[in-house]
Amino acid sequence: MRIKKKLPIANFPLAIVVFASISHFLFAQEQNTPWLNDDWYYSTDDSSFIDPTNFLPTIFKDEAHLKRYLRDDRFYALRKSHDDTLAVDAIFDRAMLIAEDDVKQALLISTLAVMDHRRLGLRIPLLGSIYLPLTAESDSLFRIRRTHLPKKVLDDKQRASDKDKLQHFFGSAYVAYVFNSDGIARWIGDLFEIGEDRFVLGGRTDERDKLANEKGREFGLRLLRDARTLPSDVLWQ
Repeated sequence: MRIKKKLPIANFPLAIVVFASISHFLFAQEQNTPWLNDDWYYSTDDSSFIDPTNFLPTIFKDEAHLKRYLRDDRFYALRKSHDDTLAVDAIFDRAMLIAEDDVKQALLISTLAVMDHRRLGLRIPLLGSIYLPLTAESDSLFRIRRTHLPKKVLDDKQRASDKDKLQHFFGSAYVAYVFNSDGIARWIGDLFEIGEDRFVLGGRTDERDKLANEKGREFGLRLLRDARTLPSDVLWQ
């Protein structure tokens, strides 16, 4: 039987000093990394006596809180001073905080919060054109949030703005995560692409939408294996 040798009492102070030094070094290294320093964790609590969003159903309350985070001038300033890689990670990181680490809820409110259209125009046979609201924000608040959304989402060297790709990315991730299936998420994504081309006013088939869907499916499936996965782990790898 092997007997563990006890650490002499005299060595405990030395061990504590060594542990403290290592901890200080690691903490200093973490603080010096560019990923989501304390500046990204600003409060967005409503300063009014009663926050009306707290009376909404949970999903809409969480969506409203995430949109408030995106509309904040600090988000735009951080996005401009760092890069869109961090900004997309910050969106999902804040969604996880709001959803209390419920991945499914975080993916859903991320999808709703990054919608880059105020309304959706549809061509309906026999009825003509109808418009469905995609947000309850006022025009001014919507424009602020849309301006603040990250522009560079796909790492494919294109100069076009990717603001509309965020909803494809998070939406596909949500479906893949919920069904634990790449095939179902791909099928639903393809249906949306066909529907957009045929029924959405101004819609068309876009290969970059499909790429965003593909990246989103990968993100959702990787979250099933590791809830600490970040958007940047699949978007820029």
